[in-house]
Amino acid sequence: MLKLYENVVIGNVLYGLGYSIGGRLRGHPLPSAVNLLQQTPEDKRLGDVLLNFPGVVRLIEFKAEGNRSPKERDRHAILTQALQARSDMVEVSRQMHWYIETAPSTSHAVLAYVEAYLNAFGPGERLKTAEALPKFIAKITDCILSGSSPEDARAQRDYLDLVSVASGTKATGSGALVLVGSSSGGLGFAALQDIRELNMMHDRWIEHHQKIGVLALSHEPVLQRKLEREAPSYEPGM
Repeated sequence: MLKLYENVVIGNVLYGLGYSIGGRLRGHPLPSAVNLLQQTPEDKRLGDVLLNFPGVVRLIEFKAEGNRSPKERDRHAILTQALQARSDMVEVSRQMHWYIETAPSTSHAVLAYVEAYLNAFGPGERLKTAEALPKFIAKITDCILSGSSPEDARAQRDYLDLVSVASGTKATGSGALVLVGSSSGGLGFAALQDIRELNMMHDRWIEHHQKIGVLALSHEPVLQRKLEREAPSYEPGM
């Protein structure tokens, strides 16, 4: 029977999200922070993956079917109790905090159960389908690129703080990297001092974007000449 480790699923979900977003960007730059926290100190404080795009934040916990550890149910119970005193955070939680449980499949490769974290441990069977992961990726992509209803960054930060405090673990001081790309293909990184920092000043985005654009343009002629030199030549009839 095929075995799928959680980090294999996570890697493919992140690659799928990048592919989905990239196919619809049409050359427009998009700053983003994709933080894989699994098996780091921040895993215990927050979760496996923290996605941060302009106006959109998602905290995702991944589990493989058959994982018998009671730790996640305990975390869920503690967070649920903490939310009783912060009813204003309940809808924020359902919007940004997600649980994904996967199982291998001989006919579909992977089946998944995707649910808001707050609702994920209720009674009843966790129905897994082949369509759940692609739909979840497409939904995140739509939220990121639509720009129609930006989410409340302050509420998102407050919720991450609540999750962190409910975990009962100490602060790690972990920073984050933000990927900034230009329409010409240039890539660069900007640093955030705190992984939970969801806002970066607009002028800093512009500054990094302009730097990357200049670097990309300065390298394009050199790259083109290099490609022309290294391109194989073919004689007619060969």
